Amino acid sequence: MKGTTPLAARTVVAGLIGLAVAAVMAEAPKQAPLPRLRWPVAVIAHRAGAGVAPENTLAAIREAIRLKVDYVEIDVRATSDGALVIMHDSSVDRTTNGHGKVSELTLAEVRSLRVANAFGPAFDGQKVPTLDEALEACRGKVNVYLDHKDGDTGKVLAAVRKHRMERRVVVYNGVDGVREWKRRAPGIPVMPSLPGEFRRPGGVAAFLAACPAEVLDGHVITWSRELVDDAHAAGSMVYVDVMGPTDTPEGYAAAMALGVDGLQTDHPERLIAYLRDHRRNTVR
Repeated sequence: MKGTTPLAARTVVAGLIGLAVAAVMAEAPKQAPLPRLRWPVAVIAHRAGAGVAPENTLAAIREAIRLKVDYVEIDVRATSDGALVIMHDSSVDRTTNGHGKVSELTLAEVRSLRVANAFGPAFDGQKVPTLDEALEACRGKVNVYLDHKDGDTGKVLAAVRKHRMERRVVVYNGVDGVREWKRRAPGIPVMPSLPGEFRRPGGVAAFLAACPAEVLDGHVITWSRELVDDAHAAGSMVYVDVMGPTDTPEGYAAAMALGVDGLQTDHPERLIAYLRDHRRNTVR
């Protein structure tokens, strides 16, 4: 620089670099903190533990809490009168003694149904829970992996805040959905699935640049060690699904060999037994 000493020039350059770095950091979205875990990898009870109790019920949540899982995964849908209930399918046909789409039934009609039970008399008489009931059952006891399938985002967020669960949830949704959550509640972590077209070298970073997220999801068979490493390098954790033929000790071992951060399972009791057997039960 003309008219300046070498030291002064270096100082100016260093200052400009510092300002540029600060600007980039200011523009980069901040990562929301994820809930604390009991296990070295997150133990996530799919539909609150569909292999141990009637899925998406308060009984399943209580059983998952008894097992000491890290998260219960529950599915949220809206009824025709705008109430939020816990139901995986778009209709009530498979899991209850009723018929029809959740979105076409009132809350009273959904609440009148009996949940199907193949787990013995201890689980008889279960009703479809509301989101409020599910969050109240979880508060202070277990984290919630909230699969936001349907329903007004503002109402779901209000329920999370009402039960003071902001630091105990991670929200799963599609790309547009997680962007809406980040716009409304940047302090709540979100989790989309990694689209297939981004499962390539450099793809994870490109996806996260367009859709910032604290966690990425997907079935274990769609992930490789390289993709998991790419996600970690880009600042995201990876929770994989192991439901189906991979919901076994061999499947858990294969998933953990990828370096993932969480496993979603229908059988949390099996995963916890595996972690204990392999001396991976250090409490965080």
